[in-house]
This record gives sequence, C-alpha cells and structure tokens, in this order.
Amino acid sequence: MIVDTDGREYVDGCSGTICVNIGHGVPDVLEAISRQSRLVTFAHRSQFRNQPVEDLSAVILSITGHGYREVVYTNSGSEAMETALRLAMHHHAGTGRNIIVSQRPSYHGMTVGALAVSGHPPRRRNLEGLLNGAAKLEQVSSSCDTEILPSLEDWLSVLERMDPARVAAVVLEPVGGAASGGAETDVRTLRGLREFCDRTGALLIADEVMTGFGRVGEWFGVTKSAITPDLLVTGKGLSGGYLPIGACIVGERVMPGISVAEVSMGHTMSGNPLAAAAALAVLTYTRDHQLVSRAREVGAYLRRELALIAESVPFLRPPRGRGLLLGVGIEQDPADFATTPLNRRIVDAALRNGLLVYPSGVDARSQSVMVCPPLTIRDKEVEMLIARLTRAVSESFVAEHVGGA
Repeated sequence: MIVDTDGREYVDGCSGTICVNIGHGVPDVLEAISRQSRLVTFAHRSQFRNQPVEDLSAVILSITGHGYREVVYTNSGSEAMETALRLAMHHHAGTGRNIIVSQRPSYHGMTVGALAVSGHPPRRRNLEGLLNGAAKLEQVSSSCDTEILPSLEDWLSVLERMDPARVAAVVLEPVGGAASGGAETDVRTLRGLREFCDRTGALLIADEVMTGFGRVGEWFGVTKSAITPDLLVTGKGLSGGYLPIGACIVGERVMPGISVAEVSMGHTMSGNPLAAAAALAVLTYTRDHQLVSRAREVGAYLRRELALIAESVPFLRPPRGRGLLLGVGIEQDPADFATTPLNRRIVDAALRNGLLVYPSGVDARSQSVMVCPPLTIRDKEVEMLIARLTRAVSESFVAEHVGGA
C-alpha cells in the first residue's frame, strides 16, 4: 500500500513504473544500502573493482546460466539498451553490418539509440531528425489486423528481403510493456529468430527491462523458450526501484576474446557500489522468498479475475501477458482514441478509487491498462485491487456509454 500526504491509501497495482518488484520499504534492502553507505559509495570502475559489483555479477550470471560471460552496468534500462546496441556495432565493426531490426509496437528506452529502435510513435514525436543515425533501422509490424505483435512469418518476410550479411542485430521484447501492454512474443517466434541469427551471424538482443528478474513468473521472459539471446538488457526490477541501476548481460558470442572494458562504455556512476549493494539485496530477497514462483501463482489467479472483469463490459479484451506483467486490452475507435484514450480514462478512475495502474499502447489496437503489482502483494491486497479495478472499469463504461468525458 502507498499512503499520500493526505493520508489516503492506494493499492500499488503497477509497482511504481513496473519496477518495485519486491515492494516498498523492505528492511533487508534498506539495511544493505545503509551498510554500504558507511563503507564506500563510489569506485572508479577503470581503476578499481568493488565487492558489491563482483558479488552482484556472480549472482546474475548464476541466474542466467550458461552462455553469458560478463555484466556491463548502467544507471537505467535505457542505458542498458544503449549499451547493447553499441556492443552489437562494436562486434560487427568493419563488416558492413549496420542494420538493426526491431518490431512495432515496442519500447526500449528514452535515450537516443534506445528510442531509435523503439516502435513507439508518441515517444518519438518531434525527434525523428535526432533519431536517424549511422545505423539503418527497420521495423516489423503484424500483417494481421487482430494481432498486436508480428508473427515469425512477419519477421522473416522483412529479414529475408535484406542482405543477411548486413543485419547487425534483431531487438525484441519477450513480453511487451509500455507499447503493447503484455502482448507476448510466442515461443515459436523467439526460437525462429534465434535460428535466423545463428544462421546469418546477426546478434539477438532481448529487452528484459520490465520482464527480468521474476516479473513474468520466470527469471526472464525468454526462459520458457530455452533460447539464449546474445545480449540480455535489464533494469527496473534489478534494483526494485530502490536505486538507479541497469545491466547488459553479455553473451559468449559477443566480441569473443575481448573484454567490454576495452571499448569505451559506461557512465560516471555505472557500477557504483551503493546501487550494486541494493540490487544484490533485492535479488537475494527475491530468491529467498520464492517470489518468482509467487509471481507465477498470483499472476494466474489475477489473470482469471481480470478475464471476468473484461467479460463484464463490451470494450475490454481478454487479458494478456504472463506472471505479474498483465494487460487488459481495450477496443476503441481510432478517432476516439486520438482525442480521449479509454485506457487513460480507466487509469484516472482507478486513481480516484485508490488504485494505481499503468496505461500502455501506441494506438487504438495496442492500448491497454497494465496490472503489474509487486511480486510481494498479499492476498487481501489482490482482492482490494480487483474490487477497485472493477469499480473503475464500471465508472469508465458508464461515462463511455453516455458519451461523457
């Protein structure tokens, strides 16, 4: 629960910005931050290693398993995506590979490179001149009016039109967030894209900023597909919202024999021991309290309840997503969406009813309301979430039905 300055309580149904995975104010994390603050809060990464980063890297690499060799730290998921794109270009330096292919809708961050590969027109507005760089960018859309994300055939139809020798990387979200509200890339597509990259030499980049570290009921969104992306991009849940940190997990195929430290990467605060200590405490808490399996179990129940809510009003679609990364799609005429998106109306109604949820989508087809509570949400809070969302949807339906704003 969150309490504002007027004493009003809110159920956090979206984990802040889908980052507060283990909840607010966890004593174990606060103590880890306090303890580290009394030791050292900054260490120049090109001059020193520091113990929290060493320990965090060991834990991350134990979670990812085989196929990964190094972790590059950043201050956010956007920077982690930027790092992945740069590593892909360094990996292919001198080969003529400069095409990066992503999907629409998608969202990969607000830095220039990350936004450039994002299929998110609202966030790209007025920035096209800035986003057109040396790399050639291509985007894949669904050829089916009823599907949000492209199928494997859609991907391959675009990829095979190109010279495979020029494709540097394929970028995808295993489960969509800000752009597609829980829309899931199916296992067949994930495996097919892995096969394409293996066959052609392109790198596969998985954006796990929202999905990573337990949110979807597995440690990562790609886990159930049994594929190993070349670059795994993480953020948000890595530190649970306690301190800024992101990470790009580097696969063994990327720049073999060359340490990432040999190329110019990182920022002043990258890999600082204070943020690393917080992230280590968050991952330890996640593991020790079996929160990955809890996300799977609570998510299955919550999805069933969201399906019942969706059945109660004509403009809602069945829920999508996995674990506790769920979205309820919304049907709305594109012209009406352009002026008064229904997802915003529901989010506002939820706020009035003491519930925080997250608007998602780039157009009328992809718009949704995301329901993504902390993995630690208690059973009684789940019931409160459902009741408050039901009221918010009912209010929104009445307003829509009578033509109100």
